[in-house]
Amino acid sequence: MAQISYRDVFWFVPNLIGYSRVLLAGAAVVGMYYELPFITFFAYALSEGLDVADGYYARKLGQCSKFGEVLDMVTDRCTTTVLLTYLAQLYNSKLLALVFCLLISLDISSHYMQMYSQLITGKVNHKQMDDNAHWILKAYYTDRKVLFAFCFGNEAFFLLLYLNMYLPRYALFLSVPLTVAAFPISLIKNIINVVQLYESASDLARIDAAQINQPKKK
Repeated sequence: MAQISYRDVFWFVPNLIGYSRVLLAGAAVVGMYYELPFITFFAYALSEGLDVADGYYARKLGQCSKFGEVLDMVTDRCTTTVLLTYLAQLYNSKLLALVFCLLISLDISSHYMQMYSQLITGKVNHKQMDDNAHWILKAYYTDRKVLFAFCFGNEAFFLLLYLNMYLPRYALFLSVPLTVAAFPISLIKNIINVVQLYESASDLARIDAAQINQPKKK
């Protein structure tokens, strides 16, 4: 088998899909600030939908890569952050702005700490769970259908909150019930983020304690 260079990794099919996600996310941001809600909605939704495709083709084509994993996570964190930041402006409520800012902080910190703790303990990626992992995280990360359902529901909730501000009154009869239905999924997803933050922080603290105590055993 021919050797590949690091430049070849940039051209892996799932990474090309990842670049298209970035472009679509950029189109969604432009749509937000130029008040083009339907462009924003469809560009953002398509970007999130392609999140499934890149993982599928990475496994199917044997093109899983560290670069692709990080690209995927960074894209997810950036798109959610931008949407929540815009929602904080759109709803013009100090309380909601505080909630959205806290959700941004939780999303970024929990995923970064999870990835760091997993990599430092020798795991392949942040989704790899061992027998000692919290049962909630194992249920979340080891079943792709569960992972997709919560990620989709969470993003759908935020995207519907955005769209509801622009829809005509008659359309709200459909979108508001969908928003209400998506809320508990989003709530559970963020509870999972809290568990993830605590568990990864605990893993890092255990590593620190083991390293500090090591000289005392001599």
